[in-house]
Amino acid sequence: MNSFKVPIRNLFYLLSYTNEMPEMVHNLNDVEDDLITYDFLAEQFLLEVQHLLKRGLVKNYVAQVEETSRLSGRLVMNDSLPMIMGRKPVVVCEKDTFTEDIVLNQIMKTTLENLYRNKLIAETTRRKCYLFWEELPNVSTIILTREVFLRINHYRHNQHYKRMIQLAHLLFELKLLSHQRGDWDLYSANLNEGELNRLFERFLYNFYLLEQRDYRVHGEYMRWNLEGNEAFLPRMETDVSLTHKRKQKKIIIDAKFYRHMFQTSYEKRSFHSHNMYQMFTYLQHQPSHLNVRGILIYPENDYGINERYTYDDRISFEVMTVNLGAKWEQIYEELIGVIREDSRK
Repeated sequence: MNSFKVPIRNLFYLLSYTNEMPEMVHNLNDVEDDLITYDFLAEQFLLEVQHLLKRGLVKNYVAQVEETSRLSGRLVMNDSLPMIMGRKPVVVCEKDTFTEDIVLNQIMKTTLENLYRNKLIAETTRRKCYLFWEELPNVSTIILTREVFLRINHYRHNQHYKRMIQLAHLLFELKLLSHQRGDWDLYSANLNEGELNRLFERFLYNFYLLEQRDYRVHGEYMRWNLEGNEAFLPRMETDVSLTHKRKQKKIIIDAKFYRHMFQTSYEKRSFHSHNMYQMFTYLQHQPSHLNVRGILIYPENDYGINERYTYDDRISFEVMTVNLGAKWEQIYEELIGVIREDSRK
């Protein structure tokens, strides 16, 4: 299986942007890159848990449905009717209970449990997780999914939970990416091409959405400039389109992750032809009044490249690599440099 070794610290950065949490990156700007490991992030999570436990858990009203011999709360008629018809001395009632067993605390407890059961992280970290887990006897554990985190809303009364939830989300995503094959260490993780491609596409989109103001960031659907039956034509959709808000220019970016960025035919290396054809098709379908740059981005894998080709005075084409094992500052500068270079034209 084709895979890439990516430092945990850089996965943390990518996921922070992918999940629209760039403040997590800024909060750890002063931390040495080599210190940002899975254990380090777990320790940061535990600091937030400790703070929340000292402050006191947030509670809320939760609807509970139960069979009871005493009528209280709201009668659930559909569920109670069979019992009434059967002359059983119970009915089903729904009532609101003010409780700490809410999803925010459930995420916290479930993350603690996942950490203390994970034998791949430090024993001291696991022990702390278990001790905090024991302080939540009235909170249930749940099955964590991406959808659980996406449903969280932060309001004034629970705003102090935000950083804990963000760290829990990142630890969950890192576990999905790096622990599932059991071949990771504290500093790096093996990701296959598909995982990395999906992650980097979303990262690029949010990175440019959050880190610049000159371009409108969007995914773009294009129609073929052809007459005839469109039913069998493939869909044209860009990963990231950057359309300048004031000038007549656009940048189209596609993330392409292969272990080998070249194809070989008769001992000659060349860029993957289908990627080139795809991008060139995108460029050819842009309005004639726009100056357009197309950029294919590959992971640097023992070979860095930055090539530029010109079609005419309106259309240019670039192929570049990004070293995902480099310092975050270098990755940031390479990606933001795409915008800076364009702004000088």
